Amino acid sequence: MRDFASKVHHWVIVGGTAGRQGFILLPLLLFLMVCSGVVLGYMRNVYQEMEVARDFLCRKQLETVAQSFMFTALQQEKEIEITDAVYDLEPLQPGNNTVQVCVTVKRVKDLGLRFLKLDVADNRDNECSLQQWCMDVPEHLHQQFVQSPFIMQDSKAQELSGEKDTDSITSKSDGAFFPQFSVEEISVWASTKLPSALELQRDGLSAWLYLNMDKCSIPKGLTVNGEGILAFANDAVIGDNTVFTGRIIILADRNLQIGSKVKLEKALLLCKGKLTIGSDSSINGAVLVQQNAELGDRVMITGDKEVLEPFQSIVSF
Repeated sequence: MRDFASKVHHWVIVGGTAGRQGFILLPLLLFLMVCSGVVLGYMRNVYQEMEVARDFLCRKQLETVAQSFMFTALQQEKEIEITDAVYDLEPLQPGNNTVQVCVTVKRVKDLGLRFLKLDVADNRDNECSLQQWCMDVPEHLHQQFVQSPFIMQDSKAQELSGEKDTDSITSKSDGAFFPQFSVEEISVWASTKLPSALELQRDGLSAWLYLNMDKCSIPKGLTVNGEGILAFANDAVIGDNTVFTGRIIILADRNLQIGSKVKLEKALLLCKGKLTIGSDSSINGAVLVQQNAELGDRVMITGDKEVLEPFQSIVSF
């Protein structure tokens, strides 16, 4: 009996010690688990930050490559014609990423219009694109405007006042040539549709191509600064008392109506449909119409050879 009691006493002592040790080890294990979780979380955050920094650096490298190729292409264009091409570059550091540069060129020869796009991408799905356009009016258009700043391919122009200034008309039989172009074929190259009236008044044009595929109306009384190309695939209206102060090129696939007291201070206007110009409006530059034109009282079209000089946009992302 005594032996049994001593065994029980020994078990209680040993079991109690083990219980206390287990009670101490459990918080320790929990503490270690929390610490390891914090360390792993910190390491994960550091890794993510490193990946973000790496991607940022890669994108900056791609932008630098694109800008370098664009600058080189524009410089070489003075001597040779740019064509479509694909270039595989040496891997970039860090990351040893492979890089490919795609050069795409689109031309509308009758307008002397050239679009250039550079797409640069690496094997980690980072990419950068640059675009630029230029317009160098062909010589035969220059020669036509030597005769008159206002030219029609057919000779059905009339003034709304009933009078007609035949000196400002060059008919097809006199050699007038209207360039072949379609606004739709350049639609994929347009950076944006025409800005809102508020944006036009506030920001003006920013040396790019603005395209409207639907019927378009520019509100009355705006003063629009800056330069660029305005392309209209459908009927368009420029409201009364509107002023464009910068150099613009207007490409109209359909009819174009210019209101009264409108002022285009430096414009090259090419209209494939009917052109209507309201009274007391003035255009400084050159106008070429394919179909018919109606000019209001006291409309002034003054020749300006500067609108026929080469014209190019800024480089745009």
